[in-house]
Amino acid sequence: MKIEEVEDEERERERERERERGGGDQGEMVVASYDTKRVLVGAGARILFYPTLLYNVFRNKIQAEFRWWDEIDQFLLLGAVPFPKDVPRLKQLGVGGVITLNESYETLVPSSLYHAHGIDHLVIPTRDYLFAPSFIDIDRAVDFIYRNSSRGQTTYVHCKAGRGRSTTIVLCYLVKYKHMSPAAALEYVRSRRPRVLLAPAQWKFKNTARAKERWQYVLHQARGTLSI
Repeated sequence: MKIEEVEDEERERERERERERGGGDQGEMVVASYDTKRVLVGAGARILFYPTLLYNVFRNKIQAEFRWWDEIDQFLLLGAVPFPKDVPRLKQLGVGGVITLNESYETLVPSSLYHAHGIDHLVIPTRDYLFAPSFIDIDRAVDFIYRNSSRGQTTYVHCKAGRGRSTTIVLCYLVKYKHMSPAAALEYVRSRRPRVLLAPAQWKFKNTARAKERWQYVLHQARGTLSI
């Protein structure tokens, strides 16, 4: 899916939410405000990318507990943006698929390098900080993880720091395929990778009677609450 299509989905959802609130012409103002926010956040994210990346690399070198990636499940790794030198190591760890949540300027490993090592690469460009993947892309990603695990292959899910955007995917996978509640999934992921960063006050999950309802609920929550 192209990033333009994802942005169109975001705008349409903003319009729909405003219509439901009876906003009328205010819906267009909401969408304009949303677009402005995307532009401003995108500009800030570009400026901060390399300084924050270098900060993370520095902490990884001096703090043993500041790991670049962590094992979340038998066939699932969650972590930060890999460098080209990491690809052979990931292959040794049994990684057969990588999900990249970064935009192009944040991506340090081309798909061709993954493919040269026999690793499938799913790219879901997602803006940093205040944004999460679309519903469709979340569904694609969790099914990608499941297919790999069914073949005994590990999937590495990453964004820039392995805290927010990539955590969205991992949480939804645990809810859909491991039948965890959203709250339990979040607690579990934090136990495996403590620096996962979400907005705790916004994660007020409801107990639902059916797995499908629970799945749809976590998708709804993930779209508006995760940051990196």
